[in-house]
Amino acid sequence: MENMNLANVIKSFFLGIGIGIALLMYNHEAVPSDVRLISVLASGSIGFLIGFMTEWMTAMLPISLAKARTYFFINNLIAVIVAAFFMALLMIFPGSSVDDKGELVPVLGIVLGVICAANLFDYLMYRRTQRKLQSYKSQMQDN
Repeated sequence: MENMNLANVIKSFFLGIGIGIALLMYNHEAVPSDVRLISVLASGSIGFLIGFMTEWMTAMLPISLAKARTYFFINNLIAVIVAAFFMALLMIFPGSSVDDKGELVPVLGIVLGVICAANLFDYLMYRRTQRKLQSYKSQMQDN
């Protein structure tokens, strides 16, 4: 538990909220505002659970995988698998209002696409920060 990156869990909550908003925009049905709010908060909660499970599993990885590229790839892979698992649970949930399970394929594509894009963005921001740190270190050594 002490090796978990809790900032990533919080980011997953907000990513879940963003995915919920994107899915509401994808769905063009007239939905009352209270149902929209509950849907967005539920997707944020699911994002929190996915983030928690992903970080928990990533924290159990051996330290020999501590290279940044490998870590981000494995973290993304775990996040996609956990998200797909949660989406599969939602599809088979007994109270599901979805009659045709084929409707959920585009939703699954949106969710997994957003997760991959967010992880790629996180990796690119990490690389940018590392480059800035290296240039700062070289400037400090020159002075």
